[in-house]
Amino acid sequence: MTSVVACFGEVLLRFAASDGATLRDTTKLDVHVGGAEANVAVALANLGIATRMISALPDNPLGTLALKTLRREGVDTAYLATGKGRMGTYFLTPAAGSRGGEVLYDREGSVFSSGDAVSPTALHGATHLHVSGISLAVSSTASATTRALTKEAKQRGLTLSFDGNYRPSLWQATGRDGRDEIAEMVDMADLFFGNYKDASLLLGREFSGENGSRMREAALALLNEFSSLKAVSSTARHIENGTTHRISARIDSRNASAESEERSLTGIIDRIGTGDAFAAGVLANWLEDPEDLQSAVDSGLALSAMKHYEPGDFCRATRPEWKAALKGSEDVSR
Repeated sequence: MTSVVACFGEVLLRFAASDGATLRDTTKLDVHVGGAEANVAVALANLGIATRMISALPDNPLGTLALKTLRREGVDTAYLATGKGRMGTYFLTPAAGSRGGEVLYDREGSVFSSGDAVSPTALHGATHLHVSGISLAVSSTASATTRALTKEAKQRGLTLSFDGNYRPSLWQATGRDGRDEIAEMVDMADLFFGNYKDASLLLGREFSGENGSRMREAALALLNEFSSLKAVSSTARHIENGTTHRISARIDSRNASAESEERSLTGIIDRIGTGDAFAAGVLANWLEDPEDLQSAVDSGLALSAMKHYEPGDFCRATRPEWKAALKGSEDVSR
């Protein structure tokens, strides 16, 4: 069965300080369309998988920019509603050298965060729904819409992936801690993207051990708590400086697990969206064969590694490029 992946969440504009400047000193901002769920939709579309973005955009030139950008990337935009209001945005000081990056959100009162319920017809023909905890965090209204759409998806027989994407600043801004709402989503999910810290938040306990053993313990605890879950996937990152990282990943089911080899990344251009690229890479294989954990985690890490060298939120790697990266090819294609 051919997969049709629907992604639900807020489409954002990113304004990033350029030329190594910080937000407090910059005189120029680079503009990119993004947002966690949109990033997944675009990455999958570029891999040749049918994707659909379900969201709400303002009926103004900024909304038109986002709409045209997603359409150009091959994402189905038929279920992008428009209305009066503002575009959700965030501002970025990119990491540089020993300086870490910093994100400032400006999305309160956006069309998405204050929008009405989504029509179930937005799920027509879809086989899988991808959502994240960000949609729960931005507002109580968006959280209710997200959870209602997810319940509808499960009733229709869609599989569900949920990326915890815990953003403390967003939850704090609305005076909620999010645990109950996140737990409700995980309880419906087939595949959860989250690490041992997410497990600690949800289960109220700490996990011991080192590296993979700690994540295996946390994954099994999540799989035991949430009966619908089939797998838990996560990445691990060691930061040497702003442009040199080491990354690895794993995926766990109840009876098996798989780990990737660690990849050393130097000269990183842009870290934003790398977790979403990982989710897209995992999904691209997991949707075809949920039992092949090794292929899923290797595919996710390969796509994530590629995203580190592409500016903006989106990963635009094609399927042939992705497959070449999986094989470790860095030669010029002729």
